[in-house]
Amino acid sequence: MPFSLSGLFFVSSKGAVMKDRTPVLRAVTPDEVPEPPRILTLAEAIESGDYLQILLAQRREIANDLPDEKGPAKAALHRQLSLLSKEIEALQRGGEEDAEGGANVEDGEFDAAAI
Repeated sequence: MPFSLSGLFFVSSKGAVMKDRTPVLRAVTPDEVPEPPRILTLAEAIESGDYLQILLAQRREIANDLPDEKGPAKAALHRQLSLLSKEIEALQRGGEEDAEGGANVEDGEFDAAAI
């Protein structure tokens, strides 16, 4: 589905393009608790296009299907579950490092002669 700005802007009676003035942010009260994130089905995650949500939904489906499987199919699901979990962890950890401004690395001594 293509992204459209038509919902964000409107044309006034004078023909000028104006931005919609609906408030986006508001103050929260100290006792206000955020709504827990909605758990998406695999189809919903794919529709959203969010890669992390797709992986999380796949992991949930595999975890639900795992008790019913036996033999090689069960081993394959265990392997897939392990791979998905590693990728999810890497994506989540990467987001934390981005929020921190990157990894903490000590600066070395500058040596102009090395240039």
